Amino acid sequence: MKITAVTATPLGSPLQEQLRWGAMAVGVKGGIIVQVETDEGVTGIGEAGFSAEYFPTVGPIINDQLGPMICGTDPLDIAALWQRMLEATHMWGRRGIETYALSGIDIALWDLLGKVSGQPVYRLLGAAKQRVRAYFAPSLKPVQEIVAEARAAVENGYTALKLRVDGDLGKAVHLVGSVRDAVGDRADLMVDANMSYDRRGALSLARELESLKVSWLEEPILSRSVTQYVDDHSWLADRVSIPLAGGESLLTRYEYIDLLRRRTFDILQPDCTSVGGISEAKRVADMASAWNLTCVPHIACSSGTGVALAAGLHLILGCQNAPLIEVDAYGGPGWDGLLVGPLVVKDGYVEVQDRPGLGVELAPDAHRRFRVDK
Repeated sequence: MKITAVTATPLGSPLQEQLRWGAMAVGVKGGIIVQVETDEGVTGIGEAGFSAEYFPTVGPIINDQLGPMICGTDPLDIAALWQRMLEATHMWGRRGIETYALSGIDIALWDLLGKVSGQPVYRLLGAAKQRVRAYFAPSLKPVQEIVAEARAAVENGYTALKLRVDGDLGKAVHLVGSVRDAVGDRADLMVDANMSYDRRGALSLARELESLKVSWLEEPILSRSVTQYVDDHSWLADRVSIPLAGGESLLTRYEYIDLLRRRTFDILQPDCTSVGGISEAKRVADMASAWNLTCVPHIACSSGTGVALAAGLHLILGCQNAPLIEVDAYGGPGWDGLLVGPLVVKDGYVEVQDRPGLGVELAPDAHRRFRVDK
């Protein structure tokens, strides 16, 4: 079997109003879908990065650089192809859009391996479980809207919610307190501050949240370098009792080394679509396990294709130390006809569909209906 083509395409749906998650806001709900085709007619699908809006930078790296480079090779040699693609970026960057591109191809290769072997990806990764508890993750909105969404989510079976907050300490505490009042002890609450604070502001926020029984505080400190990211969050971890989560901004396992050595975070959050694919996210999860740390992979709510969710699910089901999955509160094109058989949340859990590969497929008319060119 040989790879005959690797293509990246932005697929999504324009939004009437932007959705905002911290510093990131999108006007299109969708992602960069990667397809790896072979001479035996089997095609693997993946997703690169967090949004279809990244296509002008990520897309050409896949279509014009990494994709052509691996055509003619055996797609089942995933580790060899991963290393080859990483080394190809040595002179022009190994961080950011290059790693996003590598990630999308790697995910597609795992999907392809599952289809060829007749196994779902999570079984190829070790099969630690077959379902996982989901947490509901709304965007940044006015307090009353989030309270209503949180209450509805709990009524629909969710037992965990993650709230986004910005740099206004008073508003952040008011939001979390209002949701806690609305749902009581029926749901665990997590808070994502999206790097909105300096370290002393983050300390004030963390101390306020401790009394609200928040399960974790995610990436509260603005950081411009990995050194600052590790140092400042380690400083915060030494001063509060609330567990800290982070890692979605880090790319490849090498950037996690100091984070693990310092025990900066209690929960690590690699993202399959950015850290280096399923291959690298599994390595990070296993590194976390060696330090007795929890891994809750990040899954970008700015996408909504359902492909990244499927990749994240299979990773989580292959990890003993991954107890939760992030679920976008607002769906997206994956549930509007882009995919055949998208994943669903039932009674607060996402359960694997025991199909080969990732278990999801693009609809025959997906490219015609959902292509967006940015």
